[in-house]
Amino acid sequence: MIRRIDHVAIAVRDLERAKHFFIECLGGRELFCAPFADQGYRWTTLEVGTSCFIELLDPLDADGFVHRFIEKRGEGPHHITIQVDDLEATHKMLEEKGIKTFGYSEALPGWKEFYIHPKEAFGTLIQFAEFNPLDWINPGYVPPSYREFVPAQHAGAEEDAISVRRMEGAKGAEIEIGHGDQIFRIPEGRAGDLIGALEKVLSK
Repeated sequence: MIRRIDHVAIAVRDLERAKHFFIECLGGRELFCAPFADQGYRWTTLEVGTSCFIELLDPLDADGFVHRFIEKRGEGPHHITIQVDDLEATHKMLEEKGIKTFGYSEALPGWKEFYIHPKEAFGTLIQFAEFNPLDWINPGYVPPSYREFVPAQHAGAEEDAISVRRMEGAKGAEIEIGHGDQIFRIPEGRAGDLIGALEKVLSK
């Protein structure tokens, strides 16, 4: 019924500072970033290692729950998200065991969720969610822990695929080239040098 721990969410004041720590210092990789304007926050999914992910939550305004959380408790862990195969069945099972839940929702396309309050889970807010992980990351790269969700006929192609994207690093714009678990980054201004070097190698 429970599939895996998908991510640990951390509330942060300064997204760029947090990304520098997890990406530049710890060698992580950004997988997805999007605002949730209606609730006044933005989430950023980071791959750090090959197991579960880190989700950074940063406030977009003073009315959102992330801002209130930080003002009350400071930066730090906000919740743990557990992926399940059948949210309705998981919810029923927990209710039958007398565990109180809240926030059951199917409002977002491709995402169903509910929560267990920290009072019921040793001080930890736990989110249960039913979703396809590949719908919630940028296309072009599949993290090792998500390979099981790639359709069988496409699995080999994904492993061999080379992804190229522009990203903002600590020192400015960078070009990131990915192949499987390998990642290579260069300053955007050096992209021409890389292309020239490749042309020389291929012309030999």
